[in-house]
Amino acid sequence: MFEEEHLSIARISTLLLILLTISCATSNDSTKVGQSNCHVKRAAIDLGSGSTKLVVGLVDTCRAMVEGILFEAQRAVPLKDQLQSSKDNKFNEEMQNRLRDVFDEFKYLAKNEGAEDIRAVATSAFRTSANGDDVADQLKEQTGVDLEIISQEDEAKFAYSAALSKLKSMNVSQNPPIAIWDIGGGSMQITKPIDKKGEQTQVALLKVASVTFKNLVLKEFYPKGTKTPNPLKEERALKAMDLARVTAKEQLSDFGNLKDYQVYGVGGVHYFSIGGQFKKANRVYNQSTLLAKLLERAKLTDKEIDSKYASTDVTNMALVLGFMQTLKVDEVKPIKVNMAHGLLINPTFWE
Repeated sequence: MFEEEHLSIARISTLLLILLTISCATSNDSTKVGQSNCHVKRAAIDLGSGSTKLVVGLVDTCRAMVEGILFEAQRAVPLKDQLQSSKDNKFNEEMQNRLRDVFDEFKYLAKNEGAEDIRAVATSAFRTSANGDDVADQLKEQTGVDLEIISQEDEAKFAYSAALSKLKSMNVSQNPPIAIWDIGGGSMQITKPIDKKGEQTQVALLKVASVTFKNLVLKEFYPKGTKTPNPLKEERALKAMDLARVTAKEQLSDFGNLKDYQVYGVGGVHYFSIGGQFKKANRVYNQSTLLAKLLERAKLTDKEIDSKYASTDVTNMALVLGFMQTLKVDEVKPIKVNMAHGLLINPTFWE
């Protein structure tokens, strides 16, 4: 009798253990399914005014953050230059073919990385082109990639969210507060928080940028028909810097300054163009080092600069230095972030 009772208890214990194991396994499986449903591979394409960029990332949609960048690519596509040199302010056939080729290439690269969805945005050059809407529609039809022409306000928002997400992952303190400075080929956006929590921001939306400033320098200081400002030389370099400072004062009269902010530069101008010319790991520069580099690089021709973006590389430094002086920015910390990174985590963009 005593042995039978023990056998019954043992059977019940074994049964309970089996049921508990099954329950835990089911719970774990459900958790794994829930976790996997939060993760997706996405590709974002940014048709900038001077270059077209691709970013493929693993995105946690539940937490709205990029967990890892799987692949990045960039191609020189001088949309703004072609528009400003045209008589009708339209993308010509050659440029349209170039765009289609880059789109096809990026679509292949994104699919090869396992991207489940590919979206694209176009910015300043498309907004100002007389046939921007038509070209965007043709690209969508020819490549099957969804393409949207976005506002400059959206450009600022996407770049700001991407930069803050990146800085958060780097455990960067927000004391002093962080301002994000984004310069592209055809537009510039500067965003700064204006409350202690950083929930309210003030945004400066400017039309002067890398390509437009280079063309302004050519117009002001060179004979008509000159294609490149290089070699800029010292006298014109200083004049270009003064031109940028005056432009900044005119366009930022209501924005105030950034003397009490940490300033992080995003986009190709800060990180690749200027930061790349310093040839150091962190790419950080201040007014003194930037002026010295500007005068050093002002001696060089396009061939000696040896860059796909040689025609804007030196004037970019004059542009940024002039703005730093007006905004009372001593130091800029470039980070490898552009608007496409922000597109990856914006929920409304993927609806």
